[in-house]
Amino acid sequence: MYRVLYVDDEPGILELVRMYLESYGTMLIDTCPSAEEAKDLVSRTSYDTIVLDYYMPDVNGIEFLKEVRQKGFDCPIIIYTGRGREEVVIDALNNGADFYLQKSGEPGREFADLYSKVNIAIRKYHAEKQVKETSALLRSTLESTADGILVVNSEGKITAWNRKFVQMWNVPYHLLEGRDYSAVLSYILPQIINPGHFFNQTDFRVREGIRPGIDIINLRNDKTYERYSQPQMIDGEIVGKVWSFRDITAKKNAENALLESEERFRLLFEQAPVSYQSLDENGNIIEVNQAWTRLTGYSKDEAIGRSFVEFIPDKKIMDYQQFLLDIKEIGSANESELAIIHKTGREVPVIVSGKMLSGGPESEIRTLWTFTDISEQKLIESQKEEAFYQIQKNLAELAVLNDGVRNPLTIIAGQAELMLGCEAEKILAQVKEIDNMINQLDQRWFESAKILKYLHRHHDILYPPG
Repeated sequence: MYRVLYVDDEPGILELVRMYLESYGTMLIDTCPSAEEAKDLVSRTSYDTIVLDYYMPDVNGIEFLKEVRQKGFDCPIIIYTGRGREEVVIDALNNGADFYLQKSGEPGREFADLYSKVNIAIRKYHAEKQVKETSALLRSTLESTADGILVVNSEGKITAWNRKFVQMWNVPYHLLEGRDYSAVLSYILPQIINPGHFFNQTDFRVREGIRPGIDIINLRNDKTYERYSQPQMIDGEIVGKVWSFRDITAKKNAENALLESEERFRLLFEQAPVSYQSLDENGNIIEVNQAWTRLTGYSKDEAIGRSFVEFIPDKKIMDYQQFLLDIKEIGSANESELAIIHKTGREVPVIVSGKMLSGGPESEIRTLWTFTDISEQKLIESQKEEAFYQIQKNLAELAVLNDGVRNPLTIIAGQAELMLGCEAEKILAQVKEIDNMINQLDQRWFESAKILKYLHRHHDILYPPG
């Protein structure tokens, strides 16, 4: 239901017009006998249109028209009056009237004409209002996006753009306001590396089978833009083309940094002196580095895809399974002793550490293992224990030898005294010299035994069995 205000100083006409217009069932008519009262109604009520008499005692219709237009009231206004001079018509239309209708003295035809003009004015007003709202929404949408937007019709005329596009390409406004795509393109092209690959003077033209597309554009100032292009469609027909540009410089730099970081990690992984391997959740080998291949004697192709348990001696399988379980439950396991079967069949003792690799919910479960070959360490320990055992053996034999030497010396000394008497002094002196030497050997044996006990207590050197 449309709301209409009819202002006229003739009460009879007011009521007659109200009854006629309301008889169609599409309008609700408010009537007012003066312009002053109408001003108050307009300030309090939203009307779809106003019908004004030209001449009224207090304020004529043109003055009222000027005042409400100055206040921003934009609904249609129709001048309905008995005066038909040409200057009145021109004055009304120049001051914002939408229609001018002269009272003719034929009520039936006249009121029908008035209803028609009111109806047309209202429909036009709402249609224009909707267009304005749609245009405002479109403009707000264009300006709120983070992308630079450019729209060109099939004749090469620019029909829309946003401020982001201007900022990204630093295009002067006068070029855009000229609507000439070729002029704007000539300004953009020098900024682009390899411009002919992305733009040409006729790429706005309608072509059969046109499809949306995405390009990556590198600029000479080291910026990178992502361009998305698609046809502009109206009622199923292509009428132009829409380009949106997004600054992906930061994203591209981050991707390059990530690739560089991954490459550095790959080089570190490959060239590291420590042996590395990566296993999946089932214990199958995903990746190994060069140090691992040197440790085991197997190439990457021979190792990747196989279960790591195949490289473990039977006697160490339970230790390996427990180690793997610790990684899955705790997230890591450190410095456990294990053994790996070399390609030649020999066992290589190793110290192994493992860690669960973190990732997103959809990432594969992986474990990263490091190996330290302790073959040389084991050999040194074995040699150290053998040397320790030999020292103990030598000291024990020395103790027995000391006792064995003293007994013959005692016999020699005794026989010399019995047989030679005083002449045995030289022999006894030599016997005493030998005895002193044996005492010194006893002292060295005692000190060596103390050293062995110290090594055992403080350096974990074990007494060998036997």
